[in-house]
Amino acid sequence: MSGVLDLRTLQRWFATVVEHLATAEVAVRSTRARRLVALPALHAGKVLVPNPRMAATAQLQVYNGGYQVRLIEVLQGDFGGLLHALGDDAFTALMARYLSKHPSRHANLNQLGQHVEAFVRAQRQLPNRAFLADLARLEWSLCRAFDAPEFTPVTNEQLQQVPADQWAQVRLQLNPSVQLVATRFPVGAWYRAWKEDQSPTIPGPERAWTLVFRRDDKVWRQRLERTQHALLAALAKGEVLGEAIEHSGGDARVGQWLQEFARDGLFAGVVTKRARLRRK
Repeated sequence: MSGVLDLRTLQRWFATVVEHLATAEVAVRSTRARRLVALPALHAGKVLVPNPRMAATAQLQVYNGGYQVRLIEVLQGDFGGLLHALGDDAFTALMARYLSKHPSRHANLNQLGQHVEAFVRAQRQLPNRAFLADLARLEWSLCRAFDAPEFTPVTNEQLQQVPADQWAQVRLQLNPSVQLVATRFPVGAWYRAWKEDQSPTIPGPERAWTLVFRRDDKVWRQRLERTQHALLAALAKGEVLGEAIEHSGGDARVGQWLQEFARDGLFAGVVTKRARLRRK
């Protein structure tokens, strides 16, 4: 390659090298990188300012190695429980493989871990993978709740404005932070014990249901009964209250649950036959 490289080509080449999960020495020899910048041009000093103390690939390695480290640090922050359960080395190796299959493609790093649960569940040689996948599901729900759009919750007082004869046909809209997590393992209890600085052992299978939601800029976790989860799941699908209640098996505590859910800010809208309840 001869002549001056245009800025667009240089940017694409640099991103290719930096994002490569191998070393910079390997990255500059990749097919994609060589299509943008030929090796002779790189070694001739036409791309990087020549440095008598450090080869071009050594200069690039400073950025190349740091990129993957930074992405794994992001995943450590989002999946702290998974990190604890696996240990540092196993977690780092697992996430390096994850990034190879699911490289960062979004401008917002908050989206980086969206495939972790499915990836963990597919690792057939990973010990306790079913538990670890459930744990990843819980932790990703915490991330989603934290990053959910802003909302104004409906209060119990506002719910009381709904005429009694319309309650069966009301649609209670859950706020966008609400996450309903159904798992084969009691990951909620394990996660709580870990957060309390205990050393929980990996439990055996036991169905569990967890509610995750944001309130006052803090993410909360709450254990649910199966019927509570079924009620909220039906509401999340847009079913009217009368139909949603059927999923609870006619539990007499439904009224109490709805009051508690409203107190916690789980509802962001109430739609009746006539109109949507206006929030003050």
